[in-house]
Amino acid sequence: MKTNGLTVLVIIVAMCALIAPVAAQSTPFMIYGYISYENGTACNNSTVNIINLNTDKEWSADTNASSNYYQLMLANGTNVNASEILRFSITDESQSKVFNHTITSEEINNGGIFNFNVTLSVPNQQTWYFTNKEASAHIYEGSPTIEYQRIMTKGAEGGNDKITLANGERVWLYADQVAQCDVGFPAGNWNVVYWVNATNSTDSSKKVYTRLHGINSTGFRLSSATGYEGGTYNVQTPGSLEEVTESLDAPSFTIPEGGRFAIEVLWQSTANGSLEIYCNPAGKHSSQVTSPSTDPGYPVPELSTLILFSTGFCSHLRDMSY
Repeated sequence: MKTNGLTVLVIIVAMCALIAPVAAQSTPFMIYGYISYENGTACNNSTVNIINLNTDKEWSADTNASSNYYQLMLANGTNVNASEILRFSITDESQSKVFNHTITSEEINNGGIFNFNVTLSVPNQQTWYFTNKEASAHIYEGSPTIEYQRIMTKGAEGGNDKITLANGERVWLYADQVAQCDVGFPAGNWNVVYWVNATNSTDSSKKVYTRLHGINSTGFRLSSATGYEGGTYNVQTPGSLEEVTESLDAPSFTIPEGGRFAIEVLWQSTANGSLEIYCNPAGKHSSQVTSPSTDPGYPVPELSTLILFSTGFCSHLRDMSY
């Protein structure tokens, strides 16, 4: 049978029409994982939003009120490509966490980002980071002498700086925000984690003391000389970076209006060399203190917490009655 050119053209066009949709299909790209708190408990029904910073396309992952699992199905090559950056925004009832993730070629080849788990702070906990920023004024002027007074910042990590203590010297690191009214902390566990280096090789087993303090608006120390609670770390490997981890199970205490809490680090007086305290060493987590889950919302407690734990309302709340 003979076919003319027109017939052949029609056949080719029809075949292309059938093949084109198949060629245009994208492979799936799955993102899934679990949202949990630092104490291991599940964070159910969180909100997970993901945006492709290269294309500005945004999606909401599927979550469930009875589960901490989330998932999102995207299209490889259409929604995501290797080297593009995804911004994750995870929100629960009390906090948000935002971070970026760069898509790798391996993830593209595997068809997704699997078991991409996210950890949130325990509700009500807050984190302050060590810095080498000197306090604007010597906040505490009592005895014993404090050689160094520095600031801890909430929500912003410090730089790759260090504070160097001679033997017997101490540094107080103050919260960068003063209490806006009397803030009562119920008993709870304060986690302090920071990095040190004992510079003299003979200082193995020398002690680093960590203490939690409170001061009022005039710089008067509210805690005892040893703080509300303290811990002791013995140097293991002088000349190397070491992680000091202290879990301070502090009793209840109140920071009065205009006051603040502080962390003291004291280097043993019989040490032969100095102690370096690193704020944010390269390749490590930042030096920091995390308040307990009983944190009422320092520096301004939530109204419900204020009624339970504070001796009075903040001054601006009192003014509302006039």
